[in-house]
Amino acid sequence: MTEESAGRGFGGRIANDAFVYGLGGIANQAIAILLVPIYARVLGTEGVGVTGVLNSVISLSLMLVGLALPQAFFRWYLREASDHDERVHVLRTTLAMRIAASLAGFAVVLLAVLPLTALLYEGANLGVFALAAPIVLFDSFNGLPLAFLRAERSPRNYVAITMTRAVTGTVLILLLVVALEFGVIGVSLGAAIAAALSAAIGAWVLWRAGMWRPIIDEDLSRAMLTFALPLVPAAVAGWTLNLADRPLLQAFTGSEAVVGVYTTGYTAGLVINALAVQPFTLSWGATYWEISRSDDAPRTFARTLTWFLAIASAAALFLSAIGTDVIRLLFPPAFEESRFIVPFSAFSFVLYGAYTIVATGLHIVGRSALVATTMLIAAGVALALNLVLIPLLGMYGAAISTVLGYALLTILAGWQSQRNYPVPWQVLRAIVILGLAAALSALALLGPDNPLWRVGAILLYPPILIGTGIVRPTQARQLLRVLRRR
Repeated sequence: MTEESAGRGFGGRIANDAFVYGLGGIANQAIAILLVPIYARVLGTEGVGVTGVLNSVISLSLMLVGLALPQAFFRWYLREASDHDERVHVLRTTLAMRIAASLAGFAVVLLAVLPLTALLYEGANLGVFALAAPIVLFDSFNGLPLAFLRAERSPRNYVAITMTRAVTGTVLILLLVVALEFGVIGVSLGAAIAAALSAAIGAWVLWRAGMWRPIIDEDLSRAMLTFALPLVPAAVAGWTLNLADRPLLQAFTGSEAVVGVYTTGYTAGLVINALAVQPFTLSWGATYWEISRSDDAPRTFARTLTWFLAIASAAALFLSAIGTDVIRLLFPPAFEESRFIVPFSAFSFVLYGAYTIVATGLHIVGRSALVATTMLIAAGVALALNLVLIPLLGMYGAAISTVLGYALLTILAGWQSQRNYPVPWQVLRAIVILGLAAALSALALLGPDNPLWRVGAILLYPPILIGTGIVRPTQARQLLRVLRRR
């Protein structure tokens, strides 16, 4: 097989896996997004604000409890293990660590609920946040079965589990919040029950594969944790970039309504995560290890970044432009201002996707400590910006801080990765693609308040890319053929 055909093979594999992951991602994120208008009408801006803070707390807890074990698992399972028996040994060792960490996380979250609610809500919403503990327990455990399915290139089974989690949670939340009028606590109760069911299915997947027997291998556990633990601060820093703004907004403004409006606009960016970023990163996390074995790996990485940015930026532009009309259609007038948050959210997700690509070299050479360092620096800057800009600009300060933090993260990770694993990145093309999509998004949002104007801004993107030579006509036709096949 030639290097070019090998590159096309990897590209097709990424596209195939990303397409299937994308179906699940689109469905899961669509469900989450469609719930927000329901929350808005049933719970109001205050209720949406509480759920936004709740989700950020659960996300942080999962990152801490996860110990970055999926990354270590992929490395030892896909690269270090040489046969089936060694892979089984890696999985069972990881299973023992995952069970212990999940139980510890359950206890820690329960202990943290009282001081957290006292700080943010003067003791209110205690039951809502207490239910975060079982959600963390079950979702943390289920991370291993899902990682196993990704490593085994079984995206359809992966999607089946995640879809079960999403659909069950949605039905339960609608029943508890809308029909039984449980209020915000119905959100956390429904999510807890759905997480337990999903974890049971995940355990069955491991049992069916003959791998449901945790073992303790001190040497392997120590090696995996040595690789993974430096990534935990990076995960926490990632939470700081993505979700810390909601608790900070609550603390600074004392207004659940402001947090609710901001959460609504930011949640709209999940469409980008579903369409482009999440399906790609789920496929990429397992595939780049295989690509790294080929002689043409650096060029494959460079082409991947350019095409990812071209597609993801188009999706971000589309969402930013039509966000105004969608929010007006689905939400009460109290949420009107959230449309101005949508572009910040959308392009933050695009930048995060770019970061996962440019940081690939650091993972390949085993410099996980540098991954953590770059993430910590970017998160520190974003946190400082939040502390300065939120008091001055409110939710717009939070939005600006987030997108600048992700931009800095991508630049720092790319710089450090290039020093350790040189890749011929197409930097100028990347900058032009991002800049063009962002400029057209601003034009759509700040220009005449007319749907035709917003559609026109979207339609300008392809001809400008092709006219400036950033994307050649032959490449555009090739991409369209690939998308039609998918």
